[in-house]
Amino acid sequence: MAWTWAVSSREDAPPAAAQALQVRVLADAYGLDAKDRARLVDAMLDRQERNARWWSSQMTRPGPQLAEPHQITERIRWSEREYAYTAAHRTDFTAAL
Repeated sequence: MAWTWAVSSREDAPPAAAQALQVRVLADAYGLDAKDRARLVDAMLDRQERNARWWSSQMTRPGPQLAEPHQITERIRWSEREYAYTAAHRTDFTAAL
């Protein structure tokens, strides 16, 4: 099965440089100007961080759970891995934009 990524830490994902080019294609498609492109990597990191926090909040949420605890834990870990990957390859993403 072929996968399409913009940014992914998965072992079978394209290298960071190729993913950075995909991010540039998306930025081009959305017509982002230089100012918006300069903020894009920070926005990506912010979203990944907020996603981890949101899933973390679900662990103590009263009422019905949106997923099983082990699923929530994995989603938190996934968000944290994606954040770490994006941060580690920030230079690649920024250069491509």
